[in-house]
This record gives sequence, structure tokens and C-alpha cells, in this order.
Amino acid sequence: MLTGSIGMKSMTTVIALANQKGGVGKTTSTVNLACALAHRDQRVLAIDMDPQGSLTIYYSHDPRALEKDEATLYWGLMKDKTLDSLILAKPEVWPDLIPASISLAGAEPELTLLWDSASVFRDKLNTIRENYDFILLDCPPSLTLLTVNALAAADTVLVPVKTDYLSIMGIPLLFDTVEKVRKRLNTRLNILGVLPTMYNARNIHDNDCLTELKEILGSRIPLFEPIHRSTGFDRSSAMGKATLDAFPDTPGVAVYHHIANELIRHGES
Repeated sequence: MLTGSIGMKSMTTVIALANQKGGVGKTTSTVNLACALAHRDQRVLAIDMDPQGSLTIYYSHDPRALEKDEATLYWGLMKDKTLDSLILAKPEVWPDLIPASISLAGAEPELTLLWDSASVFRDKLNTIRENYDFILLDCPPSLTLLTVNALAAADTVLVPVKTDYLSIMGIPLLFDTVEKVRKRLNTRLNILGVLPTMYNARNIHDNDCLTELKEILGSRIPLFEPIHRSTGFDRSSAMGKATLDAFPDTPGVAVYHHIANELIRHGES
């Protein structure tokens, strides 16, 4: 049964931020949650598992230039590069990054040819896992083999979802996928919770969607406080900074701090 807890804690907690729909705030949530954890003296790694490379771009890197140097996740996942050789570190309190580029899309057909196609990433990640307290996986906006690989490697799943009907319609399908992965590949996998994003409290549609989300989740899975729609998130991404650093008073930033505290508390229990 899916629950809202992290389950048995290992030395490292791997969090997959997943939703099969794009534009729901996965990358923004990855950056801000990763930075909230890093601000609490946690060793944090963010991994871009989306061929679009949004997380990589957020970090102010050019995916095309990195690809020319064979320095993206594809080369660690499907070729002979080690994951630790791909890690990019930023100064100050900022999580490490393993970047991605469009070449990662080519991993899909290559993975299907492997007998362990769903667990390739997990085996690779195990080589660096113990170097971090938290590893965050920014998943692609689809339920592909890349997403399944992320879920097979993760301890828990955070589901960012925009408060509109198109975004929440696919939530049950994602839960079904998580449950299948839990049964067949990764028995420790659980759902940390659902994080509503881009919420406008004055919009009737947003409030109706939030109500429907509560009905879908019931008491099984936690629903975090919504992240309010704000230009602060767009402005900070353009600056290549986490919103909680660039505009700490932005509505919703406190939610990332809350989730970070919850993750650390679970890790210490």
C-alpha cells in the first residue's frame, strides 16, 4: 500500500520529483528543495533526468556544450563515464549537479535492449550514493523508462502538480506506476506527498482543483500546502538562483523549507 512516509531510512535519501505532465514546477521544486536541504548543512546532489535539460539550464549551464564534452548523464547511464566524473559543483551553498542534454532521449531505445533496462540507473547511482545525504532526481514529463529507472532508484516520490484539471487527471496513473515499481523493482519506494504548484487562491478553478486533489488523495497520501503563483519563481530562474535565496519572501518558499525539515526529521528518526 502506498503511504506518505519515506519508509526505512538508509544513509542516503533519494527523492524522485515526478509527474508525467510538463510545466507543473518539477524543476523549480527540485532546485528550491535541494537548496533548502543544502542550507541545512546537508550534502545534496541534484540529477537532471529530463532530456530537455531544464535543471541544467537553471544551473546556468549550456547542455549543448556539455554534450560536446561527453559530460552529461547519458554518458554515465549508457556509456563508460562514471557518475562521479559528471558532477558539477557550484560555489557557496548550492547542491552539486549531474547535467543532462537532449542526447538523454536516445537512452530510451538503448535501454529497451538491456535485460536490466529498468534498473540501470539504480546500479550506477549506487556508486556515488553514500557521498550524499540527499539526492534529488528531476524526472522527465512522461512515464518512460527514464522515469521508471528514477523510481527504481528512489526511496520516495514527491509529486508536484499544477492546480488545474489537466495536471491532476494523470495523478492516479502515476500512482499506479509507482505501485508497480514498488512491487516489482523497489520495495522501499513510497510517496512523500503531492505538492500543488502555481496556485492562485483567487481563482475558482484553482480552488476546485485543490478540493479534487484532496478527494483523490484522501488520508492515504499527504497533500502539502500549495505553492502560490508568483513572478518570483520566474525571475529567480532567469537569474540562475533558487527562489528561496533570490526572493526569500516569495509566497510558497516556506513550503520548501517545511518539506526539507520533514525530510531531515524522518532521516534522524
